[in-house]
Amino acid sequence: MPLPALGQGSCAFNSCMTGRDPTGTVVPYMTGERSFPTGAFSPTDSLPLEICSFPLRSPAGIMEPSGMRPRPGPFLACACFFTDNLFVPRYGLHLRYHGDPEQLRRDYGPVEKEVQRRKELESRSRERKAIISQNYKPKHPQLYTLQESFLAPEFLEMVRYSTSEGADLQGLLDRVESISDKRIYRLPVFAKEFCQAFIEELENFEQSELPKGRPNSMNNYGVLLNELGLDETFITSLREKYLQPLTALLYPDCGGGCLDSHKAFVVKYALQEDLDLSSHYDNAEVTLNISLGKEFTEGNLYFADFRKDSNPVPKYIEVEHVPFHGLFHRGGQIHGALPIASGERWNLIIWMRSSIVRNHLCPMCNREPELVQAEGFGDGFTRNSENVQPETLDVCALT
Repeated sequence: MPLPALGQGSCAFNSCMTGRDPTGTVVPYMTGERSFPTGAFSPTDSLPLEICSFPLRSPAGIMEPSGMRPRPGPFLACACFFTDNLFVPRYGLHLRYHGDPEQLRRDYGPVEKEVQRRKELESRSRERKAIISQNYKPKHPQLYTLQESFLAPEFLEMVRYSTSEGADLQGLLDRVESISDKRIYRLPVFAKEFCQAFIEELENFEQSELPKGRPNSMNNYGVLLNELGLDETFITSLREKYLQPLTALLYPDCGGGCLDSHKAFVVKYALQEDLDLSSHYDNAEVTLNISLGKEFTEGNLYFADFRKDSNPVPKYIEVEHVPFHGLFHRGGQIHGALPIASGERWNLIIWMRSSIVRNHLCPMCNREPELVQAEGFGDGFTRNSENVQPETLDVCALT
């Protein structure tokens, strides 16, 4: 089905990460009984990488956050956030804008609205967080500090192995489920009881009259966990103490041993709300997508090529959600979600970032980042990585 062609006149739009080619024409690619869109994705230059070593273990057997390198800071964003990867639901496209602002307003109003939303994002988020902190009464306050009882026993065993002396990639792969050669891995993360209580907490917040922010430009329903007060005492501890020992082995070439910031949010899919998710890649070096529940049908994820690959006919795989399990994948892996058919699906998404990696090349504009001030973890960039000399790790020993 043809769509209006973009890039006419003095306004120049580039299709950045989309299920359509640059002219706006859908080109289906069949796999099994599904029809997935192909996309036009340009390869990027190779990235100069420094691979960090990872502290192995504490006397308790699992690395404590105090064993991590000091956090860099302050964290910053790239100015491309206001010009690149602007999602327009009408076309199902991410766009990059270069051209006449007047024509932008006249012909592509939704793009201008998205730019304005991004410019106001931090101030509005700061206001919401303050209001929520002062007025929200949690249903399950014990959930706001991470406890090992929240985590699946199998997950804890994987972490103990990964922080043990002599741990290597093959040993970890013997303990996780490898989905494909795309380096997608499934593993149990949370206990069932935690997921049920966590969804109750999210629903309690959802039903309140307090202000709520969108998780990102593509999802309209869900919760930003930093605004709910879950960042420092829950997600940061989870990333530093439990996730990074795994990512250091699984993704050493993506900065998996140097993940020093994140963005975490929960997305909700339901009938009459968000049903699916267009093709995209994440603003992350490594992503963890955890299925929290509830009852639902369909809505599987699909994965295409890595964004640096220039395959004219991408190979897609479809991956089912397994309750209480997470999927690790590289942030640059192009993916999306098929429509849900019934029920509700809640997923916790953690975008994990490495400043040592992204300071060389912004993953969203494929250029040297133009740094601008940001709050909190920003988009994971820093100014001081040039002065950091990380220990090195023999990648050949892990592959």
